[in-house]
Amino acid sequence: ESVCCLFLSRVAKMVKVAIDNEWYDLTKWAPHHPGGERILKRFDGFNATEHFYSLHSKDAIKKLKAMHPAESKEPVPQEAKLDQDFREFRLQLEKDGWWKRQYVWEFGLIGTVFLLMITGTLLANTHPLISILLLALGMQQAGWLGHDFVHGRNVTLHDKLMIIMAGWFIGFDRNWWSEKHNTHHVLTNHVTHDADIHNQPLLFLWSPIRAFDHKFRKYQHFYFPILYSFLYVSWRLESIKWSLKQHDYSMLLFSLLPGYIWLAMLPWYVSLGAVLLGGFFVAIVVTLSHEAEAIITEENRMPCYVENQFECTRNIECPEWITEYFYGGMQYQLEHHLFPTLPRYKHRFLQPLVKQFAKTHGLNYKTDSLWTMLCDHYFHLKKIGAITPRDCDYNTDPFAFEM
Repeated sequence: ESVCCLFLSRVAKMVKVAIDNEWYDLTKWAPHHPGGERILKRFDGFNATEHFYSLHSKDAIKKLKAMHPAESKEPVPQEAKLDQDFREFRLQLEKDGWWKRQYVWEFGLIGTVFLLMITGTLLANTHPLISILLLALGMQQAGWLGHDFVHGRNVTLHDKLMIIMAGWFIGFDRNWWSEKHNTHHVLTNHVTHDADIHNQPLLFLWSPIRAFDHKFRKYQHFYFPILYSFLYVSWRLESIKWSLKQHDYSMLLFSLLPGYIWLAMLPWYVSLGAVLLGGFFVAIVVTLSHEAEAIITEENRMPCYVENQFECTRNIECPEWITEYFYGGMQYQLEHHLFPTLPRYKHRFLQPLVKQFAKTHGLNYKTDSLWTMLCDHYFHLKKIGAITPRDCDYNTDPFAFEM
């Protein structure tokens, strides 16, 4: 009986994912997957072809091709026709050179971040308010660059600068962020999987379980800006916890610690103000494109990669140069989700082609003005703040398993 139980236990833990019409047994690989084990388990038994190609480098693709497909009598799930058409679209863009990096753009963006951080540091003692504003903007823009660098694959310059941009300037462990963010990309707005939509019990995006509810929820549309200011604080703490849990002391010592030494040398109110304002600058960008869109559960799961991105993402229109810079490419959220490894400064030029693809395939390309997006976000939080909480049935409620 014990042998039988052991066998069943191993079968239950097996992770089998379909890519390119082949099954791959990723059970042993899953705990070591750089993008995290959660993604692989989520796609157990599903076709993840386009999800895989959207995020992985050429080296990672070669490693997959070197693996032997698993022998299985179970038929491979049919890949959505929309994903197949999208692959042709993506391959044509690759052929046309869209992924070729333009270093004039890159060094311009990098130089601007260093200018903001250096100037803010020099003004910390004499002009603290200006310093806070410059450092907060510099931290935000360093975050966008770090985001672009992590998504970019096999770029030596990016790997070197990540230590400064993500570590020194904003205190992020790139490995923690990569796992969290990659999951968000391929499981956008999926309940229990996408950490970006799980903010309860502080903020609720859907009717809460009564056991997790509180009386202040009805005011969340008023207090959310305060919570957003603590985004960087939260992410910094998560990065430290992750580094300690993974025993990644090199990351702590060489990537995270120098940034805290720098902050300690500034007036405390400048350091605190910059981290809080920088967190707000990031939160007011990253929350708008997804949180008021469709929420995906097991009941309405979308196996189609492209459909998921169009359904759960909305772009922000930034006609002025200052908002175009402030939003750091995240205003083209749909283009970024469809092509995560594409350099961010290419999104604006790619947008007409994506709109044409959407029109050809009958997809709703969602985009609105910044004011409309802010209002929708506010009223969504207000609506959920007033909704009746649920008495949860853990066997049938798709929202039961909160993160």
